[in-house]
Amino acid sequence: SDAVTTVSESLKRETQRVFDFDDSIDVIHNFFVPRPPRRSREEVRRELGLRDEVVVLHSSNLRPGKRIDLLLETVARVHPLNAFRLLILAGEPFAPFSEQMQRLGLTECVIVREKVTDIEDYLQVADIGLFTSETESFCLSILEAMCFGCPSVSTRVGGIPEVVEDNQSSVLIPFGDVAALAGALEGLIDDKTRRSALGRAAQARARERFSAEVIVPRYEALYRRLCR
Repeated sequence: SDAVTTVSESLKRETQRVFDFDDSIDVIHNFFVPRPPRRSREEVRRELGLRDEVVVLHSSNLRPGKRIDLLLETVARVHPLNAFRLLILAGEPFAPFSEQMQRLGLTECVIVREKVTDIEDYLQVADIGLFTSETESFCLSILEAMCFGCPSVSTRVGGIPEVVEDNQSSVLIPFGDVAALAGALEGLIDDKTRRSALGRAAQARARERFSAEVIVPRYEALYRRLCR
């Protein structure tokens, strides 16, 4: 090939390691262009049956690397459970995780929406993102939430530390530390002021570093270089 790109420095290193690849790799991060929500925030909260609960968001394809088992274990450790709802936007059927959800006593706490098309409707009601992945090349879901001023509690894996800054636009926790994940999540649920500050910083970072206006010119520059 004439050029190879990856969406993070982390994926670049992994590509070089796995394929013993010595040629140049351009790192060009992902971007996200949110559409205006089709429904109002109030309409979406009514649809979800929410009152004044904090909304904790997880959106993914539920593949093994997302570690939905750890996501549910984390949520089960947060108290009180009636202070928040976990909204899962699932790209694949959630049924394989239903037994664990019931066993952990989370049936009343978890709201699942599968194969959502108007994701912005739900992003606008999210207060905190929760991502417990074991592997991530970038984690576009975190960026999607950032665009709506939603900070995240997430694992410090792969490209995630390139997307967010710990304790500035997000909270990063070592992979597998469920107690620390739950503690960080509970802290943000209880602290609206800190949650709002992190959310503002997350939204600004998304705009300044991961917007189409920033990323698309990098692809254009790459194409121009290749066409010389």
